[in-house]
Amino acid sequence: MIGNVLGNRYEILEKIGGGGMALVYKARCRLLNRFVAVKVLRHELIEDQEFISRFNIESQAAASLSHPNIVSVYDVGQQEDIHYIVMEYIDGITLKELITSKGALAWKDALNFSVQICSALEHAHKKHIVHRDIKPHNIMITKDGMVKVTDFGIARAATSTTLTLGGNTIGSVHYFSPEQARGSYTDEKSDIYSLGIVMYELLTGRVPFDGESPVAVAIKHIQEQPISPRNINKSIPIALQSIVLKAISKEQSSRYPSATSMLKDLYKAFDEPDNDFVEGGNIDDSPTQKVPIININGSDNMTQKKKKVKKEDRVAVIAAIITSAIIIGGISFVGYNLLFNGQLAINKNIEQKVPNLIGKDLNTVKSFYNDPEKFNIVEVQQEYSDEVEKGKIISQKPGPDEVVKLPETIEVVVSRGPRTITVPNLTNTEYRQAEINLERIGLGYKVIYEFHETIPEGIVIRHVPEEGAEAKTDDIVQLYVSKGREIKMVKVSNLVGKTEDEAKRIIGQLGLVLGKVTREPSDKPKDTVIAQSIPAESEVEEKTVIDLVISDGKPTDEKERYININLPQDKDTVKVKIVANNSEGSKTVYEKMHSKSDSPITVRLVGKGTISIQVYFDDVLKAEDTINFGG
Repeated sequence: MIGNVLGNRYEILEKIGGGGMALVYKARCRLLNRFVAVKVLRHELIEDQEFISRFNIESQAAASLSHPNIVSVYDVGQQEDIHYIVMEYIDGITLKELITSKGALAWKDALNFSVQICSALEHAHKKHIVHRDIKPHNIMITKDGMVKVTDFGIARAATSTTLTLGGNTIGSVHYFSPEQARGSYTDEKSDIYSLGIVMYELLTGRVPFDGESPVAVAIKHIQEQPISPRNINKSIPIALQSIVLKAISKEQSSRYPSATSMLKDLYKAFDEPDNDFVEGGNIDDSPTQKVPIININGSDNMTQKKKKVKKEDRVAVIAAIITSAIIIGGISFVGYNLLFNGQLAINKNIEQKVPNLIGKDLNTVKSFYNDPEKFNIVEVQQEYSDEVEKGKIISQKPGPDEVVKLPETIEVVVSRGPRTITVPNLTNTEYRQAEINLERIGLGYKVIYEFHETIPEGIVIRHVPEEGAEAKTDDIVQLYVSKGREIKMVKVSNLVGKTEDEAKRIIGQLGLVLGKVTREPSDKPKDTVIAQSIPAESEVEEKTVIDLVISDGKPTDEKERYININLPQDKDTVKVKIVANNSEGSKTVYEKMHSKSDSPITVRLVGKGTISIQVYFDDVLKAEDTINFGG
């Protein structure tokens, strides 16, 4: 293959990889002068027409994916018996190579890679494409740490119900799901399982199931529970372990319902790595406990032992209770007599209603009501309130109009005003991370999607209220999220026969861009379009460039001459006009504004025979001459 050119465009340079179904080559695209990766189907598979058909259909499906974490597919083609896919060339290493060289990764690095892989799967699943072979070998890492998921060669539409080709299960045994091992129905949750296995390996440095043969490994996927990741690597946060265990649940119904829901937990794990917020992601690690034996009467052995307390102990307890009651009763009696018959009965006959302080300013109330013989206003607490202004009283105890004996202390709760939260900067943040940030500080949100020419899909363009604004807890932050660039298709009009000006106007109205305009001699009327670079009725994206060829009229025996003109230097600018005179009459052949720094200027004149010319500066005749064109 080295040296071959596929599609009259892709020059094969070197082999860079291969798998069970295809070989991968580095190539150069001659048209765009860039490196690409070309995946060529293995020769032994080209006889299977069903496989070829499926290969082409599914390659086209993969080409429909457009995501920063998915290797772009540029082209799909066939040349004689060579079937190939042209893809984005990635200058990096596979995730498997990274794990092999480093072993278990730091949990933040593992989480970062997992978020990118899950984001890629989310995009594919929304397009109804299931990868079916997620493994570290099919995940490239660029030099700047960006994930690129590749090899959708066995991807199937999400509605497909079979997993086998020619009786052989497709997929990589260490990473495929129990349903793939059984050869039964696969869906998006099969990819989620495989991602969970990849995460397990990233965090522990090894796969959860291994064996002497592929069949042995497959059986373990179906029947065995994995060792808990934290039993292998204690530094793994609880949240990550729970996410992994939920993703690799045996039953599809127990896994994450979608890549979107898994992605939300992955983002949350960045902020709450030690919180077990994942539902259904735990393995019961509690030790075996000895349960007391329950006898036929319904009480356990411990209860029976308690019933054997010695009689003398019970007597001692009862005696202590009676003694305490006598002491307390005596104290209460003394206190009662002191209160009503002694000095503690000060002002016992003065009663007064408690004033209504609610809604009043605390400082004003203190200055007006505080009196040692009447009321003492004491602030006991401050609370946030959306109804009561800051510094004013929310509630009081005793309450308004309650009758009390003086002096009396009135305890009041004072408003701190409404609780406000400073809105953080969410612009240029992935919208799910923005949602988590708002939830964490107690603000609600509403996502509004809109197209944007430059900001990638899923990124917050702006938000209202803006950064730094003070919002109440019940306020809703509106997140304006990019849907990516809106691709508008337009149908190209037939411009041939239109005048140059008409063609330019139509190009602008269609939203296209005028490219190169050239002129050629033609039997068609002069200054009309005789060719266009994009055929009429073609559908292209808005802002596509279209070139025009304009008729320069019929070829003639006219010849060209050049004259040099010195400009006046006493003016900054001057209008130069040249009028040609011959037997057919007078005609302005040149008219243009020039600055004095242009001097001298060279003017091209076309004609035949002998003509006289007149040169004007600012419409004032300055020179006359005769030019012989010969013939």
